[in-house]
Amino acid sequence: MRILALACLGLALSQLGSGVYIQLKAALAQQLIARAWEQPEPASPWPWADTLPVARLEWPGRDKSLYVLSGGRGNALAFGPSHDPASAPPGSPGLSIIGGHRDTHFRFLAEIEAGEKLLLHSKDGGSRRYQVTRSFIADTRRGPLRAAGDGLLLVTCYPFDALRAGGPLRYVVVARPLL
Repeated sequence: MRILALACLGLALSQLGSGVYIQLKAALAQQLIARAWEQPEPASPWPWADTLPVARLEWPGRDKSLYVLSGGRGNALAFGPSHDPASAPPGSPGLSIIGGHRDTHFRFLAEIEAGEKLLLHSKDGGSRRYQVTRSFIADTRRGPLRAAGDGLLLVTCYPFDALRAGGPLRYVVVARPLL
C-alpha cells in the first residue's frame, strides 16, 4: 500500500510540475519576445528561435498585452500567440488570423464579450483599433475556417477545460476594425 501511495504521489507531483512548467515557459517567452520587439531591426527572441514578433495585442479594459509571433505553426504557438501567414498581415486591411493555446495565452478568450475593444500594434509602428463583435465555435472536421472581410480572428482550441489537447473544435473571436 505504501509503495502504491508513493507512486501515486510521484505521478501527481510529476503532472503538477508539468503544468507549472508550461505556464512558466509561456510567461518567460513573452518577456523575451518583448525584448526582441523593442529592437529597431527584426530580431529573434532567443538564438535558436525560427520566429519573430510581428504584432502586439493589447486589451486596455483588461490590462492585458500579448506579443504575437510569425508563423502559425506549433513551434511558435508554444511560446505565444501566432499569426497565420496565409491571412492578412497583422494591422493591415484584410482578415488577419491569430491563434493561441487555450491553456496559456488565449485562456482569457473564454471571458471576452461582444463590444470589448482591443488594439493591435504592428512592428512598423502602426496601430489599429478593433471591437469584438461575436464569438462562435467552429468544427475543423467540417473543413478549414473560412471568413472574409476586414478584421481580426482570434482562434484557440475548445473547450477551454478539455482534458486532452488538439480536439476538432475551435473557439473563434471575431473583431472588426473601428474607424
